[in-house]
Amino acid sequence: MTNTFFEHQIAYITTKITIETPSKTGVGTGFFYEAPLNNDTNRSLTLLISNKHVFFNPKGRLIVSLNCKKEDDTPEFGNVITFDQIGFEKAYFIHPDPEVDLACINVSKISRTNAFYKCLHNDLLRRIDYDRIAVGSEVIFVGYPDGRYDTVNNLPLIRKGWVASMPNIDFNGRGQIVIDAQVFQGSSGSPVFVSWDGKYSLFGVVSETMVRDSELQILQANTPQLGVEEVLGLGIVIKQRHVQELIDYAVNEHIRRTSSSS
Repeated sequence: MTNTFFEHQIAYITTKITIETPSKTGVGTGFFYEAPLNNDTNRSLTLLISNKHVFFNPKGRLIVSLNCKKEDDTPEFGNVITFDQIGFEKAYFIHPDPEVDLACINVSKISRTNAFYKCLHNDLLRRIDYDRIAVGSEVIFVGYPDGRYDTVNNLPLIRKGWVASMPNIDFNGRGQIVIDAQVFQGSSGSPVFVSWDGKYSLFGVVSETMVRDSELQILQANTPQLGVEEVLGLGIVIKQRHVQELIDYAVNEHIRRTSSSS
């Protein structure tokens, strides 16, 4: 039986993403989003959302593993179905702004398999009033820090942090916020949630972690550990509005691609 608490349900929205090429293997986090096509049909896309740097080579090998679904529509923990594909260019969409580190893949075919997963929906992308979120507010995020997770049950780790920069101001002039949390390599692409006005909303997506070496640096959160660098316990989160922009772009581009090929 799956628990109905929101904090438990979000364990089923993510997956560990592995991209392999002959010269590099990268691991990050992705989450599923059901995006209506809004074209006078009831159809929708299932998008797997993460960072551009997680999907670093759309010609590479994509590996995603999910628990199987039992007849009563609950997960069969540890009974894993693996999706393994070479190249995903035709289903790949990147945020149209090159400065925004977000991308997604159309993985709607997964809905026709025996895989168990949950999708986020539009109600969790309701526009946040950042003036009503205080510095120090608690956030929760889901993912695979340092590639670690419950390997027996194939479940991610759910962790907490706090808002560390002014929510209503774009940190460093970009659409991002800093959270006070241990954001390790492998956390890239983790969805971050905040509770406000009595409900949870998608706060944003983890993109980078801050480290200290001889000077303060910012690294992408799937960068391999480098010598004596010390993780500061601060992470960069891409704001919600850019996630919505990516979803809108992916839907419109999917419609354009399918229309032009028909």
